[in-house]
Amino acid sequence: IKEVARKPIRPSAEEVDRNPRARSAILRVVEKVSK
Repeated sequence: IKEVARKPIRPSAEEVDRNPRARSAILRVVEKVSK
């Protein structure tokens, strides 16, 4: 597994205003690398 994004991606303030449930969301991006 290869890490694509070094830091977790958090929702923007605008996204949290539109969708309060997004406040606790954290997006981590990885890529599966074949052996």
